Parts: sequence; structure tokens; C-alpha cells
Amino acid sequence: MRATDVTAVTRIERAVFGREAWPRGAFAYAVEVFAAAGPPRGRLWVAERDGRLVGYTGIELSILGGEADVVNLAVDPDHRRLGVGRRLLAAIVADCQRRRVALLWLRVRASNRGARAFYRRFGFRAVGRFRAYYTDPREDAVLMALDPSARRSAGPRPKQP
Repeated sequence: MRATDVTAVTRIERAVFGREAWPRGAFAYAVEVFAAAGPPRGRLWVAERDGRLVGYTGIELSILGGEADVVNLAVDPDHRRLGVGRRLLAAIVADCQRRRVALLWLRVRASNRGARAFYRRFGFRAVGRFRAYYTDPREDAVLMALDPSARRSAGPRPKQP
């Protein structure tokens, strides 16, 4: 992600997350801080289809090392179910494998069964909850975690018979 992507990313963020969307300034700040940090504090990716930005994601690396947090992953509603989210998450997992990150974690709305199933297909498992984490509407967040080094490939695991 570059500074020139922030407007399109903000549009997708609002379409996906509504009133809980990050403001434009948060993305601009993350791009600036991640680019200037040494050692790297995080990384942001965008996905394009036919020259149009259709999704984004990012991770923030722990200053203690060894772990990373998926700060966001969103796909334009008109471009879902086309593999965009899968490719974005695969990029995160591959980057964490290269960096030897031992723990990748994220938070997801408890009611978002589709997202939770998506992450489980990648090998994430539910490890806890944050009570009343989300406010609009008020809802728990499920904390999910993955050991990227345990992944053999950066794609979803095949379904078990």
C-alpha cells in the first residue's frame, strides 16, 4: 500500500465496516509509520483487479518480536468470492513465514461466521474472546491465532473427508 492508495482503501473500509471504519487519517498514518520504521513495524498490502483497488490488508509486528497482528482485511463487496481475500491472507502468511513470526493473530466479530470459517480454512483457531470489543452493535470479538511456520503452503488447507 502506498499513500496514493489511501482514498480507495478508505472507500472499501467504509463499505465493509460502516460506522466502525477506520478514518482516512489512520491509514495515511500507518502507511507513513510503517514505511519509515526500522526495523519494520508492519506491512500493508492492496489487491487490484483490472487496474482497480479491490481489497487491502495489513499486519503490525510486535516490538518484542515473534508475533504479528492482522490489523485489517477487507474486500470490496462487489469483488467477494473471487479469491481476493484468500490471496491477501496468503500474502500475510507468507510474509510471516519469511520473518519467522511464531504467532499471527486477529480479532473477528463473534457473529461473523463467514469470516471465522474463512480464517479456520487457513488454519487459524479460536483462542479467546474480548467481551464487548465492538460497539456498533455491541458484540464480542473472537481472538483467533495461527502459527505461520506450521503452514506448508500459503493457501487454505484442503477440506478433510
